[in-house]
Amino acid sequence: MKTNYLKIGRGAINLVEETLHINNILGKILYVADPFVDNLYGKIVKQQISKVGRLKVQFADYNTISYAMEIAERCIATDVDCLVGLGGGRVLDVCKYAAFISKTSYLAIPTTAANDGLTSPIAVLKRQDGLPKSLGAVMPTMTLIDTEVIAAGPIQNIQAGIGDTISNFMALKDWDFAVSRGKDEMNAYAYLMSRSSLDALMKTSYESICPEFIEVLVNALVLSGIAMDFAGSSRPVSGSEHCFSHALDYYSKKKNLHGIQVALGTVAMLKMVDEPYDEVLDYLRKFEVEINPVVLGIDEDTFVGCMQKGSSMRKGRYTRLDESDLSEVKLKKLYKELVEEL
Repeated sequence: MKTNYLKIGRGAINLVEETLHINNILGKILYVADPFVDNLYGKIVKQQISKVGRLKVQFADYNTISYAMEIAERCIATDVDCLVGLGGGRVLDVCKYAAFISKTSYLAIPTTAANDGLTSPIAVLKRQDGLPKSLGAVMPTMTLIDTEVIAAGPIQNIQAGIGDTISNFMALKDWDFAVSRGKDEMNAYAYLMSRSSLDALMKTSYESICPEFIEVLVNALVLSGIAMDFAGSSRPVSGSEHCFSHALDYYSKKKNLHGIQVALGTVAMLKMVDEPYDEVLDYLRKFEVEINPVVLGIDEDTFVGCMQKGSSMRKGRYTRLDESDLSEVKLKKLYKELVEEL
């Protein structure tokens, strides 16, 4: 597969034919989308694919490891030359992993910007027991991100994308901490990319979610994906706040968007370790990113339990959780303060 090809901007969804031509994609092309997104944008994409090669269609109803393997097997068995994934994170991760397993070229066309998985080399898929698992993959061969399509989606997805990028703030502090304790090694390029992603978002002059801001957000999310590619892991963008979120995925009855959970985890961890958090909180408030645990349906017992279990969610991921006071008394006090302040 060729090196990564990326276009971001208004109308990028109309560049499918051009992108496939530039990347010498011919022959059989497997288009994958969920029925809802296909109904919105499928005609635009499929018409362009048909002008380049032989269009094959598969609707993605599941985001499981086994389903991704099923698509990978179809790519291998029927000599698919390229996968084209259209949709949100579930469809894109299925295609990303299928492309990785089958060594098939992959064009990703995201319709949401809810997390930094747009171009990352990691796919989050469900195991047989329904719980999520992060799997190593590769970045998409080609990516087209249409900011108009992103803007037309639910605002909570955009707010989640803001939260996921903001979480780099705590992730980088955790990485520095792990290195200082001799528990990890630093990758300067990956660190710089993650920092650049965070700065691109937090230093923007936009005060509301407008098309121009969405382009800044998408660029920030892509930079986070590149940071992971440089590091060969999610270390640059995933620290204690992500460990907490993973615990919520496993143990909380109420499910929230990943970006919202890690934003809450970021503020909670900064408070726990007595680090300044006003800058982060003010930014989240400016874009109305709701992280109050009560509003999110996270009760006190769930919060306490997930904080205590967080460090066990990622083996080898050393964070401030590993050296923090996680007593029930301390965490209940933290929960109360978060409820009152947020």
